[in-house]
Amino acid sequence: MRRAVVVAFAILLSFPITAGARSLDASQRRETAQFAADRQNPDGGFAAEPGGSSALGATTASIRVLLDTGGSIPDALRCIDFVRSCFDPETGGFSQVPGGEPDVGTTASGLMAMGELRIADPEVVARAIGYLSENASSFPEIRIAVAGMEAVGATSPKFSEWSSTILGERNPDGTWGSGPSVAFDTGGTAAALLRMGVEFDRKDAVAEAIVSGQREDGGWASGEGDSDLSASYRTMRAAYMLRVIPDLDALRGFVSRCRRDGGGYAPSPNAQDPTIGATYMATILLRWAALLEGLPPVVESAGFTPVFNGEDLSGWEGDRSLWSARDGMLVGSSPGLDHNEFLATEGRFSDFIFKCSFLLLNGEGNSGIQFRSERLPGTEMIGYQADIGENYWGALYDESRRNRVLEPASDRAREAVRPDRWNQYVIRAIGDDIRLTLNGVPSVAYTETEPGIAETGRLAVQLHAGPAMEIRFKDLLVQTLPRPVSDADPTTPGFHLRTLRGAEPEDRYSVFVPEGYDGQTRFPVVLFLHGSGERGDDGILPSQVGLGPIIAADPSAHPYLAVFPQARETWSADSQDARRALAALDEVMADYAVDPTRVVLTGLSMGGMGTWSIGSAHPERFSALVPICGPGDPDRAEAIRTLPVWGFVGDGDSARILSGMRAMVRALREVGAPVRYIEYRGVGHNSWDRAYSEPGLVDWMLSHHRVVE
Repeated sequence: MRRAVVVAFAILLSFPITAGARSLDASQRRETAQFAADRQNPDGGFAAEPGGSSALGATTASIRVLLDTGGSIPDALRCIDFVRSCFDPETGGFSQVPGGEPDVGTTASGLMAMGELRIADPEVVARAIGYLSENASSFPEIRIAVAGMEAVGATSPKFSEWSSTILGERNPDGTWGSGPSVAFDTGGTAAALLRMGVEFDRKDAVAEAIVSGQREDGGWASGEGDSDLSASYRTMRAAYMLRVIPDLDALRGFVSRCRRDGGGYAPSPNAQDPTIGATYMATILLRWAALLEGLPPVVESAGFTPVFNGEDLSGWEGDRSLWSARDGMLVGSSPGLDHNEFLATEGRFSDFIFKCSFLLLNGEGNSGIQFRSERLPGTEMIGYQADIGENYWGALYDESRRNRVLEPASDRAREAVRPDRWNQYVIRAIGDDIRLTLNGVPSVAYTETEPGIAETGRLAVQLHAGPAMEIRFKDLLVQTLPRPVSDADPTTPGFHLRTLRGAEPEDRYSVFVPEGYDGQTRFPVVLFLHGSGERGDDGILPSQVGLGPIIAADPSAHPYLAVFPQARETWSADSQDARRALAALDEVMADYAVDPTRVVLTGLSMGGMGTWSIGSAHPERFSALVPICGPGDPDRAEAIRTLPVWGFVGDGDSARILSGMRAMVRALREVGAPVRYIEYRGVGHNSWDRAYSEPGLVDWMLSHHRVVE
């Protein structure tokens, strides 16, 4: 079972990445997220068991589970209030419940919750650091105190004293502890030093202790006893920080045996009942395992459609002796070829965003991802290729057409490549604009200038001619983007490009017409405001981000007309752009059969700010507002007090946007407005794919009516 050790500071030996046990799939993540979410109480805190009393420790564990499973806190603002209420201003510590007795462990937990919830309160943080510095004495207290400080990016004047004491207890070989507890003691101690920013030698001995201490069942123990999640968590934290890679498949197998019905995890495979603490340890272990292999811990699939089902090659065509589905992966295995081979989708795509993870086994060989491509006679394909392999990582190549690199990868993208690990590609093709992103780093920004280049075609994956090699793909997802067109009959279902009558200069916008539109039945209408990146005058781009792609993925689920105006500068209510947006809305309401009592205003980023601004300036025009990741003016809350509002943001967004959304929602609650609010855990600025995919959102939007005089 033993596998070679890999550490960032010293590669001891290379190691194979095997298929092995899988991480949680989407349905399992949702189930575990619900296991945690069900524990929130009306006071905002979370209980160890559903219906129990709120406690700070259970709250911190629950919100971390929600992060590691891609969930959301049912009521984030009340959760923040609960955490604040557990702070004791007299001592500077935190207690499990408001008015309780503070202690070191709970104070560290309070700082962890503040960090997770991004509660900006320097005074509380300083007081809590002081409490921990004064009261932490034993190693277990020091270890947890340091963890709490790390969570808020703080240090203590005691770090020097603590680290000297810890280093003084080290064994001559560079480890800590003795006998069967060496891995556990070494891992926990090394992690505490690393969290304090302390450099120490003999890290190879630490790595070896961690790897050799892994049990045959895949976990770690604190001594002679059985493996459990707590000991595995303590040991693996150091492994993750040092980039030490033990047997991750065995670890995932161990964690899976702790999983119980309902999505929770028991402390060990032999324990019966799941706990929220053990569930946190399990989900963070799976997170670390994914990150060590180069995989995203949570695959963001909202707004995207799988093009590979993980089970077989349905929807693909190619030589099935070379391509297969294995352990949730699409695998290409070449025995050595004298020609290129491709596995291609049966479907074709025009404007789209495609993303996937890929692994070129041992970093050897050459592959790529074809897009807007077609089959040629024989085995070749013609079209664009996002390249994979030595000397070509991240480049845009033109396969069998111009037969050259159209644009090399940026230096930053090449530096971000992990040749022998998993990597992530994002391909964005909109009209003549082609963009590649590699491991989150922009790699190529290319504008096609040659006429006659196809703007639609298949996706495909490649086995390049040459020596034997293997390429693996997983989580292949595509978001199809609509491309509105001008046509003679703008009342047929689909996306249409229109020109606002009488506008100078010419003003284009798009309209989505739903299935079943007959010109007689009145449909609701949704006015969508795009973000700053879609400003311009083509009238098309606004429909290709946010609401438009979600509609295009399943038009039957959106029984309303949607209007997509385009700003040149801003959506502020007093701007010319806002006036043009309302003019486009009026034109659609005049030209189509529209239910005037159901007119919804929504937008993202700059458009989210515009939703607050235009909605509060013209509340009588709308039946509901859906602002996404764009703060409003709390002083204007009274103006929309009677309007139903459902706001969304990712809690990984910028501090300005997150705090602005929170302030606006709090202001609405204070005036008694009917407001809903969701913060998606760990999601950055793009919270709109999640929001517009939120179950129940469409029904909610269309259920509200305004009074028409």
